[in-house]
Amino acid sequence: MGESNQYPEHIPVLRDAFVEAIVTDPDGTYVDCTFGRGGHSRELLARLSEKGRLLAFDRDPEAVAEGERLARQDARFTIVHADFARLGEILDERGWSQVNGIGFDLGVSSPQVDNAERGFSFQKSGPLDMR
Repeated sequence: MGESNQYPEHIPVLRDAFVEAIVTDPDGTYVDCTFGRGGHSRELLARLSEKGRLLAFDRDPEAVAEGERLARQDARFTIVHADFARLGEILDERGWSQVNGIGFDLGVSSPQVDNAERGFSFQKSGPLDMR
């Protein structure tokens, strides 16, 4: 039995439109530059064939941990704990000379805003993260 997601399901706004715009070839290679809790990545994987592959980036250690769980469940998926500014460098390291689509969902997500300790909440008292 697969591992469960420790976070409530987060369905990104415009998930279907995001994925429809990116996936042009089910056998292709794709990049999710802002993994978050994996809403876009899971839908991308659902639309890829067994030959398709997906690389995802995130800077948030909690998001990367969630991505590692997904990677253990699906060999087509790889998570990288890095800023997407390193996209070119990491693609070169992997020998990926071209990709079929790249997606970005910029901004904060519910898990970040809902937890005051993350430094993003405007609803609860907590430390302020001004990065």
